[in-house]
Amino acid sequence: MELYIKRAKLTVLDKYEVTDRKGNLVYDIKGELISVGKRLRINSAAGTELASVYEKKLSIRDRYIIATRTGETEVFRIDTIRKVPEYRAKQIGWTLKGDFGRPDLKIMEGLHTVAHIKPRALSFKEILKMDLREEKDALAAVALFLVSQLDASNTPQNAEEK
Repeated sequence: MELYIKRAKLTVLDKYEVTDRKGNLVYDIKGELISVGKRLRINSAAGTELASVYEKKLSIRDRYIIATRTGETEVFRIDTIRKVPEYRAKQIGWTLKGDFGRPDLKIMEGLHTVAHIKPRALSFKEILKMDLREEKDALAAVALFLVSQLDASNTPQNAEEK
């Protein structure tokens, strides 16, 4: 399954659209400010909230939560030797890693690739293509990718670049 992730530019809060190969809206993602930190809400094309992603403040290490109707998944940021973060989703056993600068990212379950995220070929817009192993993994894969985007927007390095 292929999904395309497009981030809206020039908005106060984060906004993303996730579409399928035919351009149909799959997920509409909108940011909101909460009392402490940011939250991204993932809605279906019909507007039903499916999940949210937010930073868990006041924890010892960088920790994020993916909340769905079926429960919560903790995601920990791990800084590797190469000074490149990895995001580990504890309850589902996935790790998001790769080159965040390009980006060229993989969501791994052990040695198996769940999803591969890279720039869309021959596109002048900033659109990322997500190749998924299975359609049932789409929501969790998009949510895990969004954790990395929330984390990137919280780092002082990115604040200076903007």
